[in-house]
Amino acid sequence: MMKKTAISILILLSLLYQPIKAEEGETLKFMIQHPEQYLKITNWSFYTAFRTAIIHHVTIENTSDITYKNIKVRIRYYSTSPSNYGTQVGQETGILPVTLPPHSKQIYLKGGAVFGAGSSLFHADNLEVLRATAILDE
Repeated sequence: MMKKTAISILILLSLLYQPIKAEEGETLKFMIQHPEQYLKITNWSFYTAFRTAIIHHVTIENTSDITYKNIKVRIRYYSTSPSNYGTQVGQETGILPVTLPPHSKQIYLKGGAVFGAGSSLFHADNLEVLRATAILDE
């Protein structure tokens, strides 16, 4: 009788363990496929020099369980001209060459990094994460 009870408990525990592992797998898969849901840019600075955009002091928070690298972002440019002030006049995409550990919030690119073309006549805003490469332990 004791053996049957012990075996029944073990079977029950193994059945309960499977859905938890499956759910963890789905969450991990979502983190890999949708890093933009877990990477938040909370602060950054931008300037142009000779029509070259420079981005620096970018604060990025990674709320996932995964390490990410090569963060693809988009920045939007808005007019500062009085006739159409605030109108979006362009955008630029680029890769931030950084590696973000899981559950971290740090400042990157303190020395600055070239981020395509820019103009001192535009206001840069809405820096958003488009995608990133997940680094998985093997």
